[in-house]
Amino acid sequence: MVKKSWKKSRSLEGNGFVVVLMAVLLIGAMVVYNTTATAAEPQVIKLKYSTSFFPPEPPCVFANRTLDLVEKKTNGKVKVERFVAGALGGPLEQLGLASSGAADLISLHIDQYAQPLPLHQITNTELMVSGAQGLASVTAIVHELPETKALFEAEQKKNNIKILHFYVNGPTGITARFPAKSLADVKGKKVNVIAAYQRDVFKEVGWIPVNVQIPELYEALSRGVIDAIFMATAANVPLKWHEIGKVHLQLVDNTIVSAPLAFNVSSWDRLPADVQKAFMEAAWETAQWTVEATEMNLKGTYKAFDEKGAKVVSISKKESEAFFKVLFKHSINNWLNICKTAGVEKDAKVIQKYWDEMKWGKWKK
Repeated sequence: MVKKSWKKSRSLEGNGFVVVLMAVLLIGAMVVYNTTATAAEPQVIKLKYSTSFFPPEPPCVFANRTLDLVEKKTNGKVKVERFVAGALGGPLEQLGLASSGAADLISLHIDQYAQPLPLHQITNTELMVSGAQGLASVTAIVHELPETKALFEAEQKKNNIKILHFYVNGPTGITARFPAKSLADVKGKKVNVIAAYQRDVFKEVGWIPVNVQIPELYEALSRGVIDAIFMATAANVPLKWHEIGKVHLQLVDNTIVSAPLAFNVSSWDRLPADVQKAFMEAAWETAQWTVEATEMNLKGTYKAFDEKGAKVVSISKKESEAFFKVLFKHSINNWLNICKTAGVEKDAKVIQKYWDEMKWGKWKK
């Protein structure tokens, strides 16, 4: 009897051992499967993008197109969380977000940062050229010409950022709430100031400069705080200035190339080489696209003015050039003073050598 019980007990133990062994093997197989599955799944790179621009504004449109292209080129390997319209900070806070790493990348409104980016200020002034030539000039001076490229890269490094390709924002124009047929009609009128040097420009040509931030321009023009808006023509329809403007004065043959994406250096360095390549390619493809997109935008803008009963007046080449001669004088003097204060006046002179030809369309790639 005892012998049978002992045999039965040994039999149960044997069965238990088999059950335990099978369980261990099953768990091991599951671990191996999960590890293999995890390794097979591509790791998603999550990035945080910030801008103070509103979604309809061209710089935000251009940035979103670039980021969409990156996500497509990487087959979803990169996902960019986008904070727009100042969700993470206002215009004066964006550079700090990128420099500190609070945001991985931003749309850089260069003329808001004269002190930390003195040399770069020159890239945010008008060029009397087509959009395509303007893009070629700014790309060359910032990214290609060895003598100037090194200077811009050093300034970027100092601010812990890496700037990608610039975008074409198109020509600058004047949207007025009063009838006008020439720039002479703007004399004695109040016009918004964005860049500090514009105060001297406006005073010399007889306009009254008034400080107004971009988000407040519609209200300022509507209430008569200002009589006219001096800004990129492409911003009119997205920000609805054409609804209250009586006329748009078209300054011929000029363009601004600005608002590039800027990366936090550490965020950029962490990216695999193929993702860095995707960002550079997407930024350049979008930059080239902005040349055509800006032309289409201009046609749409002029049509929108017409539909509202407002006129688009083309200022003569002679009057436009006379205005930009004044603007260039003050913008260069202001820029050199900024650079002198920052201790980079010598570097500025190197850049100015090229820019003086570029701004009048005399430099060709």
